[in-house]
Amino acid sequence: MDMDNFEDLLDQVTAAAENGSYQLALTYLSQAGQYSNNPVLQSYRAYCLAALTADRRKSREALRICQDSMQRDSGNSIHYLLQGRILLLMGDRKNAIKVFQTGLKVAPNPKIIAEVKRIGMRKTALFEKLDRDHPLNFYLGKLLSRLGLR
Repeated sequence: MDMDNFEDLLDQVTAAAENGSYQLALTYLSQAGQYSNNPVLQSYRAYCLAALTADRRKSREALRICQDSMQRDSGNSIHYLLQGRILLLMGDRKNAIKVFQTGLKVAPNPKIIAEVKRIGMRKTALFEKLDRDHPLNFYLGKLLSRLGLR
């Protein structure tokens, strides 16, 4: 399999996973051959497996695979996108948002931005040591937003 075939395979896997055809994406991944150990393909495999299962243990295993791929290829924001999606599938919205924020620091990926908009991420509290509902955070945040400083 040459590089053009690898790019085609990656495009097919990405398109299938983005459309929710996880089984089709796994079928493409099974045809990866010598590129089956590629970190991006491993992350997509983990995401597809997590999307197809309701078993919490398998979802944690998928999360671990994605984290391993992220360590091998830390400069690629796709890993952060897929890890965040796996966390959302597991119901861990708070950690998913943290992963998305870290991924945006690595590279401004439009898919991460779309996920953040979809889940409706809030701005950080002004005083992180205080509760979000504390009057200082609440009223000072509103005031600064109206002044255009936040």
